[in-house]
Parts: sequence; structure tokens; C-alpha cells
Amino acid sequence: MRNIRELHSASLALVTIVLFLILISSTASASITETRISTHGTADVPKIYGNIIVWQDDRNGDWAIYALNISTKKETRITTHGKAACEPDIYGNRIVWLDTRNADIDNENWDVYMYDLSTKKETRISYSKRAEWPASIYGDRIVWQDTRNGKRDIYMYDLSKKKETQITTSGEAFEPAIYGDKIVWRDFSNNADIHMYDLSTKKETQISHSGSAYNPKIYGNRIVWLDSRKGWDNWDIYMYDLSKKKETQITTNPSDSKFPVIYGNNIVWTDERNGNWDIYAYDLVTHQQIYTTEKSDQEEPAIYDNKIVWVDHSNGKSDIYMGTISYLPLAAFTASPSSGTRPLNVKFIDKSKDVYSWYWDFGDKTTSQLQNPIHKYAKAGKYTVTLNVKNAAGSNTVKKINYINVK
Repeated sequence: MRNIRELHSASLALVTIVLFLILISSTASASITETRISTHGTADVPKIYGNIIVWQDDRNGDWAIYALNISTKKETRITTHGKAACEPDIYGNRIVWLDTRNADIDNENWDVYMYDLSTKKETRISYSKRAEWPASIYGDRIVWQDTRNGKRDIYMYDLSKKKETQITTSGEAFEPAIYGDKIVWRDFSNNADIHMYDLSTKKETQISHSGSAYNPKIYGNRIVWLDSRKGWDNWDIYMYDLSKKKETQITTNPSDSKFPVIYGNNIVWTDERNGNWDIYAYDLVTHQQIYTTEKSDQEEPAIYDNKIVWVDHSNGKSDIYMGTISYLPLAAFTASPSSGTRPLNVKFIDKSKDVYSWYWDFGDKTTSQLQNPIHKYAKAGKYTVTLNVKNAAGSNTVKKINYINVK
């Protein structure tokens, strides 16, 4: 992080000439508040959407899919056939997973199944018995990796059209994920790089060019993945913004990272820089980074809104935990107009991030707790405006000296 003390004296002299923002952080800190979800010590691979958490669980001696409504605290066992069901994903009321009920004696044949929580109906999606890698679902579309005729390719099933489509033809496509019309995967036909297919334009694009990219995920126009371009003992998280056509390196620490996921402006992953695997979260807008502080290994995070779920390996067991992200607020605002003749009506526009409450001091002995107040300055003069914002993690203040000039 940048240190304010690194600014040289010449820069400090400019404070008296131009307007500056003065930021004051509170003594509170950003955090990931943790809640234990499962208690049997046999849970793995969690996913979350809305108020529903799904995972695979071996508590009864067979891997089954479970779902928990965190609002009603009701847990439901989704699969009951006694064969292995693993690697769930969820979107809306639909849960997908890999299933071995049609497997051979060695349980080597897998298919994709789906369960609708609203209709309580189960549907078989794939019939190849060669489905691999966790299926990914978005809306009516399900994608997965499938080995047919000795080639691994990405397939998609559209629930609304009841139609299966082969997406890739390279025969070396792995680890698919989908968001909207865009599907991403790792392609190994030349090197390990991230590719994307746009269903609307029917165009395939190579996203990474390092030859060492793995495990892609996508949200909106942003793709994240794991990359070892600095060597196999140093894995970092990278992001590509499709709208800006720009790649950004997210982690730079000389330690391993893994399991990157993204939702909105938050990128989440697992990192061992502190001696054990912790869950990290990074805000792309405010550039704040927070992490869990438990002394147990945590992995396989998934995120929805400000909630993260992961697997915690305490005492040699594995359970599902949920964390709520709380970043420190960052205060910022603009005003229009900032100068004019009295009486002057000024509209203040809040530009703060991660904020729950506002407190304005307009510099003329009046205040407001509105987010975007309009204030009338009756007397001529120059006024310093202060905005203090708060959330559960703490508070932050910005002060603009002599910001409003009333003539």
C-alpha cells in the first residue's frame, strides 16, 4: 500500500494552493465474519446463490448433495440414491452436479443431473456417461467438460430449448464456467490458456497468452484465473476486463494462490502467504484486501453478493463455513455548483463506497444525514465541507477545505 509519509515536501506545499481530500480511517477494521454451516466433518465443495448453500457430503457413507436455506435454517438432502453425487453448482432454484448412478462397476462413468428446488423435480442432463469437471449453470444454460471419442470438449445444455450443443472442438478443453452468453475454459491444445466463447456472436477468443493459466471463472465482463507464469512454485491470480481489453495481476506475493472466484467487484481466493491456507477477498474499486484469520486450512471458496462459503479443515475434518465481507467505507463526494452568488443552492452527491450512513457538515454550522442533500448557503464566504461515512467495519471522513465559494 502507498504510505502518505512517502510524499515529499514539495507535494505537501501544494496543499495550500489546491483543494485536497483528507481521509481519516477509524480504529475499526475490515473483516470476514465467519459462521459454521455444517457440523459432521464430512462436507466439501460448497456453492451459494441467494439464501441457499449447496455442498457434497459423505456423512452417511455415500457422497450426496445437500442444500441449506440460511433464512429458514432448513437443510435438505437432494440426492438419496446411494451412489456418489459430487461437485454441485447452483443458480436460482436449480442445482446441478455430477452423478454416478449410471456408472459401471468401477464408478468411472459420470453424468450431469439437475434438481429444481421450486418444483422438486430432478432431470438428467447428459447421457454420455463421460461427464467430467464440475458442471456450471447460469439461467437456462448448463456447461460441463465431457470426454467423447477420446477427446475432451465443452458441452452446453439449454433447458429452455432442451438442446445440447458442443461448444469446443479442440479436444483439449477443460474447466468450463458460464455467465450470461459467455463461456470460459482452459484450453490445452497448444498451451494451457484461457479461452472464451460468446454465444451471441458465436466467436471464440483467446484471453490469456502465458501458457500457464488454469481454473477460469467469469462474472459480467471480468474473467479471473490462476496463473504460474512466474514458475510452478508461484501461482498468482489474474483478471481480464473484456470491456477495457485489459489484463490485471491481482496477487503479487511469493506464495501460492488457488481457487479464484469473482462476483461483482469482489475477487475471492485461497492463499497460503501466512503459513496456512486462508480466504482472501479483494475489492476492485476500493482496492481493499481482507482475509480470514483462523489457523486452519480453508479452501474452495464460492461467493454471492457479500457472502463467501468455503471448506474448513479443522482437526482433520472438513466442514462448510460462511463469511460475510465487511470492507471499511471510503468517503468521497462532489458538489454542484461549487461557487456562485448568494443565496446559493448546492447539491451534494455522495460518491462513497461500502457505506451504510452519512453525516455532512456544511461548514456553516448546519449538518445533514441524507445521502445526497441539497443545502442553501445564505451568506457570502468560503466553506469547508466534511463528510463522515460509516458501516459495520468502521468509519471514514473526507474534508474539502474552502470547497464552496459563495460570492
